[in-house]
This record gives sequence, C-alpha cells and structure tokens, in this order.
Amino acid sequence: MTTDEDRESLAERLAALPVPELVDVLRRVLSHHTEEEYGIRTVLVLATATTYAEERGAVDVELVAWPDREYYRGGLGIDQGLWEEGRCTSCDTSVTSNAKRAYCPVCGTRCALT
Repeated sequence: MTTDEDRESLAERLAALPVPELVDVLRRVLSHHTEEEYGIRTVLVLATATTYAEERGAVDVELVAWPDREYYRGGLGIDQGLWEEGRCTSCDTSVTSNAKRAYCPVCGTRCALT
C-alpha cells in the first residue's frame, strides 16, 4: 500500500503534465481496470463535464478518446486542449479528444473527430 505522501507526489507529477500526455498516461492505467462478469463489461474511463452558468443543472458529459498514436506516428496529436468532438460509430458514445483521430475508450473503435 502506498502512503498519502506517495500519492500526493504522484498527483503533483500528473498535474504538471500537459493534457495530451496526461491523457496518454491515464489511458495506460485506466485500461487495466476493465471488468467483465456475468455478461456485463465495466470500463474505467476519463471524461469531461461541461456546465453552463445560464442553465442551472445542465451538464454535458463526453468521454475522452485516446489519440491514435499510429496515425500520429507515435505522437499524441496537436496540443490544443480537448476541443475535438464526435460520436463513436460503433457504440454511439459522445467523445472528445485533443486529436482528430482517436480511439473510443469504451469499445476501442477508431473515431474521426471534428
């Protein structure tokens, strides 16, 4: 078991990463927490939640799609924040990414975002 100090040190290191690098690190970790039992698959994912000051209680949630590192020749796409949006053509999940070419975090389908 790690200590609070160990977790705080790790959190500080993660917080210092730019968004594309943070997303890539979390992709490597979250995928290890997928569970399948009794015909139910549970995937731990990263998501964004956008709220609107004018609309009380309105929240848009999108899952963060993992950049297609093969398409970007080992890179992570352009560092422009999580502004690319779309839907997975396979599972119809709403996704966002810093990259126009990414993978759905739920089903692994390649997504073309705009």
